[in-house]
Amino acid sequence: MLRTNQQRHARPNQDEGIAIEFGRGNNHSQSKYVKSLSSKTTSTRKAAANAVVVSIALTLLLIVGLSHFRPQSITTKLKLDLPKLDLPKDWQSWTFKRFQREFPCDHRPSSAFELYTVEDFQMMRDTYIQYVDRSYKFDDPVPPTEGYSLHVKGTPPPYHAEKISDGPRGLFASRDIHKGELVHNGTKSDVSFPDANAWRRFMFGLPKREMGCDVTEWTWTQGQVENGPLKLMTSFTISILINEGRTDEDVNVLPESDVSPLFYATRDIQKGEELLTTYETLYYAEHGAVGLM
Repeated sequence: MLRTNQQRHARPNQDEGIAIEFGRGNNHSQSKYVKSLSSKTTSTRKAAANAVVVSIALTLLLIVGLSHFRPQSITTKLKLDLPKLDLPKDWQSWTFKRFQREFPCDHRPSSAFELYTVEDFQMMRDTYIQYVDRSYKFDDPVPPTEGYSLHVKGTPPPYHAEKISDGPRGLFASRDIHKGELVHNGTKSDVSFPDANAWRRFMFGLPKREMGCDVTEWTWTQGQVENGPLKLMTSFTISILINEGRTDEDVNVLPESDVSPLFYATRDIQKGEELLTTYETLYYAEHGAVGLM
């Protein structure tokens, strides 16, 4: 059936929710609909423009925010958190002997060296982490005043620290030890320094100068393999207190070799007897080989 000019069609008004009639001959209705479409188009364009602006702003905020979490920023913050060291201008040229002279260590009698507390060892460990290796973890359940876990986690080695009356500190058997028995395992106790400057920073960072004097006594050089480069080594447990025997007969504990951190009893040792070794085997210091001469 043919449609006439008088026929009307209903189109929903999407803006107002009502029907508006229009036809070819109804200019008023057509004009009203065109205005409605024009208004709707303008609003849509404004909304789209606003959305673009908001999107750009959010993107910029995201970029700025992420810039604060870059690894470089984290590293910088960690460096800023480090206590500032009061280093002398020529600190990188300080030798081992100069540390002993400047602190001073040579004039302190052995009777002045007291046993360390857990807090004392913790100060040294904290200083090592701050100025040598921030990733290092001291997580052994055995407190440093008892040593470290030797065989089973939580079980200390068969010795304890004592201070000899008006004399030095030393290690003494906590029970009878049989010949050939493992007495000390340095891999669970010793720490190393990557270079001489790391050792120097550690020394200057110690909260007590007396500790620095002890470290000069407790630092040695050791190769990890035969004919390999020497490393600066120390320990922050009582295992470092083993003394040197005056004669070969006094020595009752020795390492497997000059590159081994494993110490064995060379004879039966009775409970309460002092553990003694020889520094010529392992606990020696070639300062020139590590840049501290």
